[in-house]
Amino acid sequence: MYSFFSSVMYVVSTNAAHATTLVPLTTEQIVDLSNTIVKGTVTEVWTEPDPVTHAVWTYAQVEVSSVLKGEKETNVVILEQPGGSFGQINTTVEGVARFSVGEEGYFFVEELDSGKNVTAGMFQGKYNIVLDPYSREEIVVRFSVHPNRKFDHRFIPLPSAKDMISVHAFEANIQTYVANGWDGTPIPGVSMEKLQKINTKPTDTSATLPNFNNANSNTNSDMNLGTNIK
Repeated sequence: MYSFFSSVMYVVSTNAAHATTLVPLTTEQIVDLSNTIVKGTVTEVWTEPDPVTHAVWTYAQVEVSSVLKGEKETNVVILEQPGGSFGQINTTVEGVARFSVGEEGYFFVEELDSGKNVTAGMFQGKYNIVLDPYSREEIVVRFSVHPNRKFDHRFIPLPSAKDMISVHAFEANIQTYVANGWDGTPIPGVSMEKLQKINTKPTDTSATLPNFNNANSNTNSDMNLGTNIK
């Protein structure tokens, strides 16, 4: 189950520190958890304080070039992540996705009950598209930067040769998994009802909950998209 991602810890702090554990997810689980998956380019990034908690959230506008899961007519997605600076308010969150204008990538979008659209699994739900200067081929890279460091997509380090995967192979694998559909495998901390709602097409009125009796039998599976990239 954990062959693709290593364990991650993240700390949220405004004026006080709070700690929790970020559950490592397989690529299949990230797909299952995503209401929408798009390929696109970040065109704008800004921050705003939450009107209730006063914690700062970062927003990224993504112009969509293609949709791998979700409404095909989607043209723009606004992604929301906890953390950032606004005036004298600073909210630091480790483990969230970071954004910079001009970056191109694949964005796995989960809609929370609050209505916020976040990257599924925090930083796990964002893959940058970069050019391998040696092969001149576009590859995908998942990169998490320390919250105290500025993120700039132009300076993402390349993965090792064994961890590289081309954009073509990555996208083909995602499309195949989306086409096959959710197989009923549970995700820790996520209700079966939510997973069914995410993965049931609005026109599929005959859909029922999958048989979960053998749900754990596939927990070690994962698409061959490479290994963990830190």
